[in-house]
Amino acid sequence: MFTFPGEVVRLLIPTAAGLSLLIFSSLLPESIDPADFTSEVRPILSRQCLPCHGPDAATRKKDLRLDVKDQLLGVIEVGSAGSSPLFQRISSDDPELRMPPPDHAKALSNQEISILKQWIDAGAAWEEHWAFIPPVMPAAEWNTQQHPIDVFIEKKITANGLNANGPASAEVLIRRLSLDLIGLPPEPERVSRFIEEYSKDPVGAWKLLIDELLASESFGERWASAWLDLARYADTKGYEQDGMRNIWPWRDWVIQAFDRDLPFDQFTILQLAGDLIDTPDESSRLATAFHRNTMTNDEGGTQNEEFRVAAVVDRVNTTMQVWQGLTAGCAQCHDHKYDPLSQVEYYQLYDFFNQSEDADLNSEAPLLKVLGNAEKLLLGDAQQQVEKAQQVLDQAARALVIPDPEAAPTEAGALDEIAFSGKMPALCQSQVDGKKSEWPWVQAPPDAPEEIHQVIRQSAPEGQTRQVFFERSLHTHVAAQGDRYHIDARIVEPPEWMLLQVRLADPSVWEHRGYWGTGTFAHGVDGTESLLFQGELPATGDWVHLVIDAESIGIESGKIVTGIAMTQQGGVIEWGGVRRESSQPTERDDLFSFSAFVDRWGEDPSDLFEPRIRQAIGATHNKTDDEFDLETWWKQQISIEGRRLLIAQQQLFDQAMKRQVEVEAMAVSVPVMAQLATEKLRSTHLLKRGSYLSPGDPVAADIPQFLPAIDEAPARNRLALARWLVSPRNPLTARVHVNRVWEQLFGTGLVETLEDFGTQGALPSHPQLLDWLALTWQQEDGWSHKELLRRIVTSDTYRRSSRRTPLQQQVDPDNRLLSHATRIRLPAELIRDQALAIGGILSPKKFGPSVYPPQPDGIWQVVYNGSGWKESQGEDRVRRSLYTFFRRTAPYPTMLTFDAPTRDVCTPRRIRTNTPLQALVVLNDPVYIEAAAGLARWSLAGSNDLTRAIQRAFQRATCRQATPQELKLLMDLSDQQKQVFQLDPSSAHSFLESGRWDLDDSQNPIDAATLMVIANVLLNLDEVLVRG
Repeated sequence: MFTFPGEVVRLLIPTAAGLSLLIFSSLLPESIDPADFTSEVRPILSRQCLPCHGPDAATRKKDLRLDVKDQLLGVIEVGSAGSSPLFQRISSDDPELRMPPPDHAKALSNQEISILKQWIDAGAAWEEHWAFIPPVMPAAEWNTQQHPIDVFIEKKITANGLNANGPASAEVLIRRLSLDLIGLPPEPERVSRFIEEYSKDPVGAWKLLIDELLASESFGERWASAWLDLARYADTKGYEQDGMRNIWPWRDWVIQAFDRDLPFDQFTILQLAGDLIDTPDESSRLATAFHRNTMTNDEGGTQNEEFRVAAVVDRVNTTMQVWQGLTAGCAQCHDHKYDPLSQVEYYQLYDFFNQSEDADLNSEAPLLKVLGNAEKLLLGDAQQQVEKAQQVLDQAARALVIPDPEAAPTEAGALDEIAFSGKMPALCQSQVDGKKSEWPWVQAPPDAPEEIHQVIRQSAPEGQTRQVFFERSLHTHVAAQGDRYHIDARIVEPPEWMLLQVRLADPSVWEHRGYWGTGTFAHGVDGTESLLFQGELPATGDWVHLVIDAESIGIESGKIVTGIAMTQQGGVIEWGGVRRESSQPTERDDLFSFSAFVDRWGEDPSDLFEPRIRQAIGATHNKTDDEFDLETWWKQQISIEGRRLLIAQQQLFDQAMKRQVEVEAMAVSVPVMAQLATEKLRSTHLLKRGSYLSPGDPVAADIPQFLPAIDEAPARNRLALARWLVSPRNPLTARVHVNRVWEQLFGTGLVETLEDFGTQGALPSHPQLLDWLALTWQQEDGWSHKELLRRIVTSDTYRRSSRRTPLQQQVDPDNRLLSHATRIRLPAELIRDQALAIGGILSPKKFGPSVYPPQPDGIWQVVYNGSGWKESQGEDRVRRSLYTFFRRTAPYPTMLTFDAPTRDVCTPRRIRTNTPLQALVVLNDPVYIEAAAGLARWSLAGSNDLTRAIQRAFQRATCRQATPQELKLLMDLSDQQKQVFQLDPSSAHSFLESGRWDLDDSQNPIDAATLMVIANVLLNLDEVLVRG
């Protein structure tokens, strides 16, 4: 009747065993409703059968796959479980025949066997895994007065015989929304205003509050904090040495992205491939630091390739986890045991990330120099001062310029007396990539080519760069079609690379480069006009003549060229100069050429200098351009009158430029992603058993076959992958993200397993709602994070009271139906931030390097490199928690206590715990002691009435008034503690000192310390630590 693969025919059971089957089957309940394949059958097969009969070919038995429709139905007699080999084996009493074998797994329960029987008898309907099927927009079952979310939710509530709660109180709602959207509690004044507004117009007041919080300066910090877990962000490199890493500018980029509501599709593309977009800039390149959060091993004696491979593996796993909700890492060493992801397909994904320049180097190259936001403001001010000084200097210089030779002739005039210092004008000074230097010229050696009169001998230490600038030696000129630059040089000791760099009219733009050799560059994008490979390094010892076509590095006809530079990394080079070859040469008297004049200065000043200068200054008509250049230089640099006029303005300009250079030097080097040049791309191989030492067959970048194919693109690179992830055809990305946001707001995702949308993950509690959210977010909200949040928090479901009835507890103990609001213990960062905010001591300062708030002594002494924790002072002690320095081998202990991860790898979901240690932290950590002092200090403001102060403190901590019973308990505690301090006043002073509270003369230290104890208790209340 059936044709079974391999030896599956042997699954048929002998007659005696069949008799036992009939006896067993008679004990099973009769089937009424067919079992659902997705929610009931597939989980059993996945859990009990796929380890031996699943996607992994290496462990598959009898060549039978029960995750493939044709093979599963091949061992089933549709409509007759008793005749189905599959059912016969799972229900057999014979240990030799029963599946799973007793020594491999626990036997199926009677309930599981019953489910499979019902499914087979009802026709064995097959369904593809829900997450791999594109979402479908559900039919609208709501009217304009209903919120679609509420319709989806209430339908299931009603079906389960429950009633939904009404809305929570105004006090609870404003605290809930404020904590959810900005991660901070509302100020008491805002609570009072909202209560009044809500009593008059609940809908209007709620919408106004949502708008206000979505526009808050604190919004980006709250949602960036959640993203940092996914990105495995840390301020250190990880592994044993766990050295420091400057990557905080990327964290600031994420905050800004959430603040300005960067659409999630762009948020994705920039972080995965911002260096590969059409016009990458500093911001897009900085975004790629997302995948430089991988660990780097600085330990001596390690193999760089081993840990480079580990970083690439981490990028594959993280990308698939964050955007696809899949446990792809299982396929690194073998085919995935549960999901249809083969090892070959894993390394096809790996190839997308295998072509980046980074290579587990201690330097962490490639790097991007970035200024923090505060420093960018300083730089803007400095640049404005430079511009103003330059304008004034230019005006003074123009007053000394000889008139245009084409203007009407004028009579010759006599020069002022001169004060020539004997110094040559600076041929080689300018700014290139933020550096400025001057270099001496010397007589050319005898073996130099005839046309070279002078050379510069430049040496650079290994790994460092040195630059020689030719800003004036070529004169400002307009590029013409066919222009070429000729460079004469001799390599004495070979550098890693050398390059020519050209500046256009804008003094800040040095973005046209051609280079010889290989290495890592701090500026430019390899393969473009900003960094174009010209060939290998010339041979050492001989003078060479190098030529670059101006157009190849973007110097188009008509562009104004104002400077040339030659740069080297390491080595010793003798530079003979740079010359321009043009198809439109300008006739010049060689003697009056500024560069030729200087080149020949040493020949005979008396013969060369005096007659020509006098001739040049003698009249203003019939002169070449070079004569005007030379004459202008004379008047500006040699004339006493001219120098007196310019020197003061030059000093102001130099001071402004010095300040600009000082600010630019504040830039930090951030590791970023950069693609290898085409000719340097790596060959990617399947790694046997996941080992970099065992490469197998070559593979090329591609997408797993169970997902939609990638769009055709000029290159299969990270950019193509990023665009595929946010393609409308991708069934997972939008679902995964809206589910993550839902979890942040409700405590549990619609799919509980945020980290696993595969066959081992949980099924969605409300699949139609998940699809509706995913599709409306893409199609109507334009991937807007803020609009997604607005859509959810405007629902009645979000605003429900958290009070739970006995029936709700009995029917739905985990509140998966959402008949009431779920009480959620706040995450570690929000607990600390809330305490600082309630205490009135939280700093509003945003962005910048990570800070070092108080932590117990000795925490860092256990880690390898022994760096010390230098406690921050001032407002940096009390900034939001996402700015706290994060060390992988020794995370901030308060965060760790409240379930923060170490961020060695991506963490899609934090598992909440409840331990006594958490209460000890909130009661004793210096941060919470200082917050308690701040709350007590605020509560006493304007009155020393202790009862009034306790009421104020309670209201600020909980956003509501204390009940009479609660107030009595707190007053009793106050009386007890006051007696303790009265018996030992020194303990009151010590407690106040620990909270950094300096009392004024009008305050009683006993009362202040007593109220500080009350505040300390309030901060530890379950109601405060939980979002109700």
